[in-house]
Amino acid sequence: MQALVGIALGTQPEAKTRSPSLTSRRVGRPVDQIRVHRFEDLARGLRAAAPQSRPVDPSRPERYTYLPFFEAYFSNFIEGTEFDVDEAARIVFQGEMPEARPADAHDIIGTHRLLADSERLRNTGTDADDFIDLLKTRNAQIMEGRPEQRPGLFKQLANRAGSTYFVDPALVEGTLAAGFRLRDDLDTAWERAVYIAFVVAEVHPFNDGNGRTARAMMSAELEAGGQCHIVVPTVFRQDYLDGLRLLSRQDDPSVLIKAMRYAHDFTAIIDFSDYAEAKRQLHEAHAFEEPDSARRLRVRPR
Repeated sequence: MQALVGIALGTQPEAKTRSPSLTSRRVGRPVDQIRVHRFEDLARGLRAAAPQSRPVDPSRPERYTYLPFFEAYFSNFIEGTEFDVDEAARIVFQGEMPEARPADAHDIIGTHRLLADSERLRNTGTDADDFIDLLKTRNAQIMEGRPEQRPGLFKQLANRAGSTYFVDPALVEGTLAAGFRLRDDLDTAWERAVYIAFVVAEVHPFNDGNGRTARAMMSAELEAGGQCHIVVPTVFRQDYLDGLRLLSRQDDPSVLIKAMRYAHDFTAIIDFSDYAEAKRQLHEAHAFEEPDSARRLRVRPR
């Protein structure tokens, strides 16, 4: 017992322990052990779930031309950065900046620029430090238009959503590192994508842009594995958030896994080679509807 107390206080660094939390504390990265157990629950749920694969078609790279745009558009819209889709397209492709909302426009531009650079995006990190650096770099790129939010820097004050408090600032790095180490227990790009997106969302390491950063890290795992990205359209926002909340509050990963599988299937059937045609298909699937509308996201048979 005295040795364990010494490890926790840092007075006996040479003492041995099998406790992950004490090991992390000794190396200067204490963890939120409750969150790590939650990550383990999700990893087990993903491994036990039916396989999921929606590979990109290498013979038709043009099919995904406008996928990064719509992915960036919806990722921002569900966080409250709301534009008409055609206005957002003019911002991204024509540089048409709205005078009253320059920061909102930069959110979409930064997110799109990140998602459209497939060569850099497929970097998922080789170790925990590399992963944390990537996380900071990508948040900085997404949030570059909001310097007051300290883009790319971890939060200094605790944050929350409703009654859910996220990881304490002092535990952010250690909890992210512990979460990253569990990633390698997963077999497929889809499993790793859903898992990493939840890790980032659950830690909520930044002042702003956490959801967008989490989904960008999800896309990186899919890109690296040759899989179609996952778009979370406006009408599906509540399904997605319900999955996150049920896992976060009740340690039940089943709803999140089901929701992300559905969103992956949906994204894979859309032809993003032409902007107007992709928009038409998304409208037909009710993707632009508000979450409280009577319509649901519709996936056509493959």
